[in-house]
Amino acid sequence: MTHRLTYEAIITPIIESSDKTDYQNIELRNLPLEDSVKVRLIKSIVDLLNENEKHLDKVFEYYTSIEPNYESDENVHNVVYGIQSAVYQAGITPTHYPANNNSDNKKITISIDEQLFRNLFELRLAQRDLKVDLEWIPRDVHIPMVNEPNININRYNPELEDDELAIKVTGYNWLLFKIITPQIIFILVLLSISAFALLFTYRSYIKQMRLNVLRSDFINNITHELKIPVATAKAALEALRSFGLQADPKITDEYMKMVAHEMNRLDLLTSRVLEHSKMEKQEKQVKFEDTNLCVFTQNIINNMQALFIEKKVTTNFICPCKEIMLSIDQVYMESVIKNLIDNSIKYGGENTIINVEISKFNNTAQLKISDNGPGIPEEYINKVFDKFFRVPKGDQHNIKGFGLGLSFVALVIKQHNGKIQAANLKPHGCQFIINLPTSTQL
Repeated sequence: MTHRLTYEAIITPIIESSDKTDYQNIELRNLPLEDSVKVRLIKSIVDLLNENEKHLDKVFEYYTSIEPNYESDENVHNVVYGIQSAVYQAGITPTHYPANNNSDNKKITISIDEQLFRNLFELRLAQRDLKVDLEWIPRDVHIPMVNEPNININRYNPELEDDELAIKVTGYNWLLFKIITPQIIFILVLLSISAFALLFTYRSYIKQMRLNVLRSDFINNITHELKIPVATAKAALEALRSFGLQADPKITDEYMKMVAHEMNRLDLLTSRVLEHSKMEKQEKQVKFEDTNLCVFTQNIINNMQALFIEKKVTTNFICPCKEIMLSIDQVYMESVIKNLIDNSIKYGGENTIINVEISKFNNTAQLKISDNGPGIPEEYINKVFDKFFRVPKGDQHNIKGFGLGLSFVALVIKQHNGKIQAANLKPHGCQFIINLPTSTQL
């Protein structure tokens, strides 16, 4: 405000004067100065204005602006500094406090225009979009404490005798909320990111733990499966070498057949893992042939009759259409059907009944293989096609396998642009449903 008070009380009367050289007749506003002091002050300011006439627009803009700033312009700085020096040399102290003429220190102050102060204050609030309620409290009214009515706030400057104008600000809650809203949003975003990171870390940890369990089960199973044929072959060879059985051609032939059988079994186990890996990487290309799915499936079931008799398994085959033509890789599709039937035999328990049903609707052939076993626990029903996954049974090895069979089945069906899903039957049993396209040559 001090720069504005200087402009209103001193500079404005000078620039409004018709004769700026008539120093005696220029009346400064509310400044009781001696004539010699007044003339010297006016002359100094007039000289400054004349010497810097081309810069006066910026000088007056500085004095009339809400937030003055002249530091970026050296010429304006020099003029403003010169005017302020002249004012202080005349013994005038610009202030917003009431005017007084103290004879002891010869200090003269410029009194504030309260209406101007109010207008500028409210204008500044409006420019900054600070919407609050203001109550202007006169100088002679004391402000009591809220909790202590008998205690008044000392709201005046101890160096002055008179009280100052006060402002009571209310209705600022929304303004405070608006000011801290960016911080609140930042905190919420930060908390959300932290929560997401924590959730992601937790899920990754759980997934890693499951993978560790699956890996451990796979290692245990494959070690057990590979150890059996190796141990059997080793025992047969040791018997031939240590007990002199080579002299008996019949016994030697039996032991050699046993070794050959176990080696074939070992080769089959390792080949299964390798085939799965090739199929997963799509290095193994399928070869499609036009095939009657009903006849194809019936032949597979017929070839497995010896196994069904040995395991005491009852099979039912249903194919009402008799002929459902589609393009499939017969080698891989035979492995799919045998895997699913073998899976039903493994988990079906005693007196297993396996139903194989083929049907067709629209351009889709559907193959269902179901059994009357205990089914799959619901928490694992969507994981049975995952690689290496087996329904947890501890370290029991009565049911052999690596957890690759159903994963391999899913890969083959995917290569045929088909879909496979598993579902439990009520009251018990499990069913695998395969859907294969019939209209498109793959």
